[in-house]
Amino acid sequence: MLPPIEPELLTLPAAFRYEMTLRPAGAATEPYTVVMGQYSDGRWSQSTRQGEDTPEELIVAASAAAGGALHSYTRAATDVVWTRWPGVGFDAAYGLTSPFAVLRLYPLADAQARSEPDPSDPAQAAQVQAVFAPATLARLMKAGASVVAPNVESRAALEAQLAPLMVAQTVNYWVAENGQIERAAATLLTAGEGGEPTPWVEATWRFWDYGAPGLSVSAPEDFADVAELEVASTAQNGAALDAATTLRVRVFSNPGELAGNARVTVYPAGARQMIDQLSAADVQFVLPDGKYDVLVQAEQAEEWLKDVEVISTTVVSQDVLFDFGTLEISVVQDGAAPPVDIVIYPAGQRQTMADWRTENPTRVLLPAGVYDIEVALPDYTGSRAVSDVVVTAGSVTQQVIDLDAEP
Repeated sequence: MLPPIEPELLTLPAAFRYEMTLRPAGAATEPYTVVMGQYSDGRWSQSTRQGEDTPEELIVAASAAAGGALHSYTRAATDVVWTRWPGVGFDAAYGLTSPFAVLRLYPLADAQARSEPDPSDPAQAAQVQAVFAPATLARLMKAGASVVAPNVESRAALEAQLAPLMVAQTVNYWVAENGQIERAAATLLTAGEGGEPTPWVEATWRFWDYGAPGLSVSAPEDFADVAELEVASTAQNGAALDAATTLRVRVFSNPGELAGNARVTVYPAGARQMIDQLSAADVQFVLPDGKYDVLVQAEQAEEWLKDVEVISTTVVSQDVLFDFGTLEISVVQDGAAPPVDIVIYPAGQRQTMADWRTENPTRVLLPAGVYDIEVALPDYTGSRAVSDVVVTAGSVTQQVIDLDAEP
């Protein structure tokens, strides 16, 4: 387990209540997602409703049976029994839209513009417009990722998913005379296809009852552990379908060709507490009835299968085709192949790395598409960038990069 990064950034007031509303930016006809909750000493409970849907409830609290480790408990508001999941989901605890993130960000602001309180406001809250640079956001998101991701690979994967949010953000705060944040509002941005900031989510937050003595959160007594609900899943790579299988996923790099280095991860729909993960191109899971989100990965590509409904009497089969092509890169200098760092990006998207290699020449399997390549000598005495290299599914693209050639 890696140590956490800058854990001091994650501190919060001892106790408070909160309300949050979220809606996709520019989608005026979409229903709001409304979250109501309370936080106390590292534990919290909340209810989430989207439009007229049944509210979903969440409790995050320590489990005495697990040595005081935090667990997440979920249920629909109409259910009686909770389901307990190990650990804490990133989005609820540390995600950019969470009420906790907006509180943690305030003291990290790179710039602030403060307005005097409105005389008609009984609380006399000053409005503060706070601007956060991408590096500041990255610090906070990496601190959160370091808590939920146990190793280098999972931490890097989570940080890569968060990379599009690392653009300058502006949040308006209303701050009471005692320094407590009463509310906040923002249109959060994400990086578009060309890297330009694009409106993503319209969010508001409200906070009250700071330090109220009656605020407390505890784990429910009536719950079923997810480990008890699951039947151990098995992977049958290319084998016959197991009689108990309820979900089968096959991963193809090209039509009829199973992908190498494939991995399939199953989550409950809308949550990020992992249920199971198998590393093969043809995998089978035995899962209880319900809806699931499935992350399919092969090489550096990934695809989400959302809201996959599993019913115990049938087998749900999902095939994912990535349409890979091969990119062969050779870097030459003075007629030889020098040691170099090779970084490959989707064209025009420097914030998202497709692959990184130190072998020269190298051979990379990539989803069909257009890519930019940057190469550099280890001592930075030579470098070159090549743009718009086309990789075609099922074929080999060769790219020779001469460091001696005129740029």
